[in-house]
Amino acid sequence: MQSPGPVPGAYFILGGAIMSNEQLVIRIRAGEDTAANMLQLWKQNQRFIGMIAVKYSGYAEMDDLKQEGYLALCEAVRHYNPDQGVPFINYAAFYIRQGMQRYIENSGNCIRIPVHRQQSARKYKKIVAEYQKRYGASPSDAEIRSLMGIGREELDSIKETVQMGQIQSLSQPMKDSEDVFLEDAVVSGEDLEEEVARKFDHERMSRELWEMVDNLPDQQSGVIRSRYVDGNTLREIGEQQGVSIERVRQTEAKALRALRMPKRCNVFRGYYEVYLSAAPIHHVGVRQFQRTWESEVEREALRWAERELGIRDRD
Repeated sequence: MQSPGPVPGAYFILGGAIMSNEQLVIRIRAGEDTAANMLQLWKQNQRFIGMIAVKYSGYAEMDDLKQEGYLALCEAVRHYNPDQGVPFINYAAFYIRQGMQRYIENSGNCIRIPVHRQQSARKYKKIVAEYQKRYGASPSDAEIRSLMGIGREELDSIKETVQMGQIQSLSQPMKDSEDVFLEDAVVSGEDLEEEVARKFDHERMSRELWEMVDNLPDQQSGVIRSRYVDGNTLREIGEQQGVSIERVRQTEAKALRALRMPKRCNVFRGYYEVYLSAAPIHHVGVRQFQRTWESEVEREALRWAERELGIRDRD
């Protein structure tokens, strides 16, 4: 599994200088270390290209789409004018989408499949791929039905659609509309990747979190479960255990401090990195982000854990 690439518009350090996408493009067009700079441009934007490719993953292989994205990136470099003040990645997005659409058009797959079935097939394939990537095995039919919220018959229908292995042309008008094309529907599904990934991540994170809780000393584990699973107050727990409210509060605080320890928070780092690398850095600049990476990840991991536990001040 490849590690996530940097975020769109990110910077990298070359000989002590911070290089932006725009600066890289200028160097490439000036013939300065063209191959190395082009490779770096690809590396720091490959996740953005991958995010676009996901929207079309029901129509072609991801590797092929990413390759088309790279070729489109090269084309965007040739035409980009930095003097216009448009961020390079915004400019390149048009070429990337166009390149992928043309690739699908030229693949020659023209079987007619209802749009809703294609969308369901795309979601099915995405769920299976995410499951295999994360767990190293294929999901059972029961797991797929649960994740998609569908029944047996609908799953069988989706599998049949997937097995067809062919799709209708993106430029073909959708039924009952001469002005709306299938490619428009593809773009509208841009949140599918995040939706599926978050669902898997939340389920696995929840399982790992409660395993951590169960590994706490008995008294701490019992207080956490009594407090956040059974919904008991500090007073109720104290009465059950025959101790004071303050004693329960201290035990809870000790348990939460244990869950906050880096060796435990780091378990959640991978989940956060995926989302952070797939979205613009907010609230902090690139340099500040590089300096505060550790604390930012720990804070976010803690927020995830606390949201899962439902942690809040409550007596």
